[in-house]
Amino acid sequence: MNTQEMTDIVSEELRHIPKGYGPRHGWLRTYYNRRRRHDLVKGRTKEETLAYCINEIRKEDPNWHPEYDSTFFKM
Repeated sequence: MNTQEMTDIVSEELRHIPKGYGPRHGWLRTYYNRRRRHDLVKGRTKEETLAYCINEIRKEDPNWHPEYDSTFFKM
């Protein structure tokens, strides 16, 4: 998979994690963007990537509740 293909996939997936729900939500989008590229190479699913990112943020704020498209991310 080349860089442009990864960028296209990640950009489409990020459309299902809305902007504007506070700083931690911005972190989620940033972490997802970075981690997803790594996980695409490793063959992991978008759900695995999202779960990893959410768990990392919850280490800082255990009560945080992320907003994302639950019909797109089947978690």
